[in-house]
Amino acid sequence: MNQRKLALISGWSIVIMAIAAAFVFGYALPEFSTPNSGDTIQASIKKRQGLYLAMLGGLLFILILDAIVSYTFYKFFVKDNRILASISGGLRFIYTLIFSFGTLFLIRNITSDAASDEWISSNFQSFQNTWTFGLIIFGIHILLLGYLMKLHGRIHFTLWVLASIAGCSYSLVSSLKLMGFDPEFTAKLEMILALPMTIGELGLAVWMIVKGGKIHDSDRLKVATSQPMRIPTLSKPQK
Repeated sequence: MNQRKLALISGWSIVIMAIAAAFVFGYALPEFSTPNSGDTIQASIKKRQGLYLAMLGGLLFILILDAIVSYTFYKFFVKDNRILASISGGLRFIYTLIFSFGTLFLIRNITSDAASDEWISSNFQSFQNTWTFGLIIFGIHILLLGYLMKLHGRIHFTLWVLASIAGCSYSLVSSLKLMGFDPEFTAKLEMILALPMTIGELGLAVWMIVKGGKIHDSDRLKVATSQPMRIPTLSKPQK
């Protein structure tokens, strides 16, 4: 698979993931984890089981795309630094496995007949804690990815700086949440860092789609000049 195909797969996977995440975390999950219609959590899940299943389907879709991006990012940046590309790709895959484990808590909410509101709430909290822990590792992956973007040489410095800030932000905010730091301060910090956290990876996705892996004129020139010049030989006239 050439660099251009790897870039397109990576870029579009991230964009599609962002859309799926907006549905799952921006709409569906809050509808069940913090219901405001007066229903219990258990009743809310039973009443809107289709939406809950769609949410789980969205999570599964995100997990598959995350695993794909783990591989395509590694392959795309492996020529820039094999060791860092391996570590970065491996960390994203580990994050995907942790995220998968966390998703099992949400699946339990619809597979148990004896579920109570307290038990379901506990599963939601376990999912949140597991995912938050995974985001610390995800942040380290993004930080290393930012450095790989710098080494690549063709990605504008603004993008790799934003990616580096995003990586630090993910790890910092998630660590504060797990340590039980002041929730109000953590929420404000997350709001402040939300822009670089969002633009960091999405900016790379757009670059991948538009420019990633394309052969530049300078590359064509290098290939052309590296080819040995063939001097045509004159054939001897036949007698």
